[in-house]
Amino acid sequence: MTIRPGLHISSTCFQVGGRHFTLSAIGNVHTRQAGHDPLTRRAGAMAVVGMVLLGAFAPLLQPTGIVAAVAVLSGLAVLTLVSARRRPRRLELWADYHGHPTQLFVSDDWWLFHAVERYLRRSLVEARLGHLTLPRPRPSRGVPHPSNMHPSRLTPGGSRAGWERAA
Repeated sequence: MTIRPGLHISSTCFQVGGRHFTLSAIGNVHTRQAGHDPLTRRAGAMAVVGMVLLGAFAPLLQPTGIVAAVAVLSGLAVLTLVSARRRPRRLELWADYHGHPTQLFVSDDWWLFHAVERYLRRSLVEARLGHLTLPRPRPSRGVPHPSNMHPSRLTPGGSRAGWERAA
């Protein structure tokens, strides 16, 4: 199945761009999240350091200085939250490939990442167990068809519906 150009999962291999991974050599598939974006980390660190400094030097500041520092720190906090929301953490798909931990796929698109993970896990199971074709049981009706419900065709009995067809 080709999810996007350059991203193909078949019954024998997983292809990402120019890299090919044979499914028989892939094991221990798991996900990780990368760290936050550098802008998010720096803005958060500056906000925390600013709060510590404001707490330490607040008795020495004039009220206008405290208001200005709180305004700047509020701006840094908002920047941190907006950046964390707009620049999500990357999702990484890792596995043991020929016995070595290998990064198979990376994306910051949640839907695409989980679609790739689902298809890869399904292909791994099918590659190991083979494609299972189990016979499906015929659905049983809980209520008989209306054409069979005429009183002349029904007799009291012990079936699921409480009535059986007359022979």
